Amino acid sequence: MPGQRGQGTLLRHAGVVGDPAAHSLSPAIHRAGYAAVGLDWDYEAFTVAPADLEAFVRGRLADPAWSGLSVTAPHKEAILAFGEPDEPTRLLGAGNTLVFDGGAARIYNTDVPGFVRAWRARGLPAPSSVAIVGNGATARSIMLAVAGLGARDVTLLVRDPARAAKAVALGRDLGLAVGVRLLGERIDAVDLVANTIPAAATAPHAGPLAAAAGTVFDVVYDPWPTPLGQAAQLQGIPGLNGLDLLAGQAVDQFFLLTGAEVSYDLCRSAAGRELSRRAAL
Repeated sequence: MPGQRGQGTLLRHAGVVGDPAAHSLSPAIHRAGYAAVGLDWDYEAFTVAPADLEAFVRGRLADPAWSGLSVTAPHKEAILAFGEPDEPTRLLGAGNTLVFDGGAARIYNTDVPGFVRAWRARGLPAPSSVAIVGNGATARSIMLAVAGLGARDVTLLVRDPARAAKAVALGRDLGLAVGVRLLGERIDAVDLVANTIPAAATAPHAGPLAAAAGTVFDVVYDPWPTPLGQAAQLQGIPGLNGLDLLAGQAVDQFFLLTGAEVSYDLCRSAAGRELSRRAAL
């Protein structure tokens, strides 16, 4: 694991890269972390189109003032071309953290331990059966996370079954019983329904999805509640949202980039404050 960085007089830089990235709450989280541990660092959001990603990453990789990057959509898969992924990241085929080290980069996916941390912070029982809406990088991360929590059965609810092959293969490699159904088909009761696609796409199905769930997770956090989150609230079903995942993954990401530790509560509070600040504008 990295030792603490940022000693000496050189101002250290980090940031989040996506397309778009201006909406990201990561700057607020990481800056709150810097203040808490006494690091004089800079963290910004950078909107970078896929065609410009290589030049952007290579330029910062060559700059010794840069510690690394947080990575969000749509770059989580493409980012694997820029360094050495750890085993979970290689397994998922997607990463969200680039750590620079002497002109080289290591790649991690902190969404996986982040979901586990957020789940445990709520004191929820381990899920055995899970339905995941979507089949992309975030869906695969959730699949790996719930496997670690003890899940045995996963149903993928998708709009195009032909695009679910990568997620199905991952689930089977993890020893999960994996099924695929079209979004909108009836599902049996499950311990967790996790949504990883835009809120508007789940709106027509929100009521039945919530009714089938012991717990609901929606990766969307703004605006909140989403149709799925609202349906869960109306039915008295406990839920997590994207702020919980964002805070959970930031704990490990912050340590990877700085070598310093921050708490889940600090990250969750910083994200919530920034979201409230924006809503008040």
